[in-house]
Amino acid sequence: MAKPRPKSILVLCVDRDNDIGEVTGISTPLIGENRIRQAAMEFASRRPEDSDVNAVFAAVKLYSDLMTRKEFENIDVALVAGHKEEGVKADVRILEELDTILSERKYDGVILVSDGPTDELVLPLIQSKLPVLSVQRVVVQQSRGVEESFLLLLRYAKRLFEEEKYKKYALGVPGALLTLYIFLSFTIPGFVWPLILLALGVTMLVKGFSLDESMMKVYRSSPMLFTALIASAMIVALAFATGFSSVNSLNNVELFKATGYFLLASLGDQVLVLDLLFIAFLLPLAAQATEAVLGTGHFSTREAVAVILLVFLRQVLLEYAKLLVGAGSIFTLLLWVIVSILALAIAAALLPILARHAKPSPK
Repeated sequence: MAKPRPKSILVLCVDRDNDIGEVTGISTPLIGENRIRQAAMEFASRRPEDSDVNAVFAAVKLYSDLMTRKEFENIDVALVAGHKEEGVKADVRILEELDTILSERKYDGVILVSDGPTDELVLPLIQSKLPVLSVQRVVVQQSRGVEESFLLLLRYAKRLFEEEKYKKYALGVPGALLTLYIFLSFTIPGFVWPLILLALGVTMLVKGFSLDESMMKVYRSSPMLFTALIASAMIVALAFATGFSSVNSLNNVELFKATGYFLLASLGDQVLVLDLLFIAFLLPLAAQATEAVLGTGHFSTREAVAVILLVFLRQVLLEYAKLLVGAGSIFTLLLWVIVSILALAIAAALLPILARHAKPSPK
C-alpha cells in the first residue's frame, strides 16, 4: 500500500557552525519567511562572501515556489543553527531547536536546504525526528573549481607554516636538507646527492616504522642499552661499508664466495668484518648484563649464555667463510660446531647454579 501524500511540509535550513548567530547576534530558531529573510539580509550585509547567505535565500526561494505551486496544504520555512565549534555541541543544539519548532506544529516531512557537506552531517539527526523528503544542495554559480582549489591551497599552506604539528615537516625537513646540501657542497661535493638521498631515506625509514619512538622507549627504560644500540648500529654500518667495498673490488664472484669474502674483509690490523659484527651484537648483551648486575647484584643467565654462544658462533662463521672462499676445511668447521654445542650445553647447565649462588642471601 502506497504511503499517503504528505500534507504539512517544513523547509529547513541548517547553519551548523552558527555563523549567522555569531555575526548578527540573532537567536535561532527562526520560523517564517519574513524573519528568515530579514536575518539573511542582515548577515549578507556583514559577510556577503559566506556561502550560508546563499543557503538561507535558497530556502526562502524554495518556500515561495512551493507556496506558489500549492503542492502541499501547509508549508513553513525555518532556520536552525548549531555551535561555532561544530561537533557534538552543534548537533545537540540543532536537535533542541528542531524540538522547539516541532513542539509548536507537526509536520509530515522536511526538505533540507544545505550549502555543503558540513550541514548535511545533520541529516541523520533530522531523520530521527521527521522523514526527509528531499535535500536541496545549493551550489553557487561561479568558477568553483579554480577558486575553491586556490582558497583551499592558501588555507592548507597557512596551516603548514603556522601550526606546530605541520611546520616541522613543511619547514624543518626541507630546511635540514638545504643546510645539508650547502654543507656537503663545501666539504665533499662529489657525494652531495648520494648522501642527501641517504639522509632522506633514513628519515623516511625511521618515521615510517616509528623507530624514533621505539628508541625513545629504550632510552627511557635503559640508557646504557640505548647507547650500546647506537654504537652497534655505527659498527654495523662500518662493517657493511668495508665488506661491500672489498666484494666490489672482485670480478665475477659467485654469491657464496662473495659472502665469504664479505665476512673475511679486513679493516686493518687483522680486524675482520666478522669481528665487527660480533662486537656489534655483543655490545647490547654486555649492556644488559651490566645493568642486571648493577640493578640486582647478580648476573643474568640469559645474557651470559648469549655471550658464550656468540663467542663460539664467531669461530664457526669464520671457518664457514674460509670454506666458502676455498681456504678452509669441512672437518675444522664440524669440529667447531660440535665444540660450540657442547659449550652451550655446559653453560646452560652450570650458569643457573652459579646464578643461584651469586644471589645475595636474605637477611
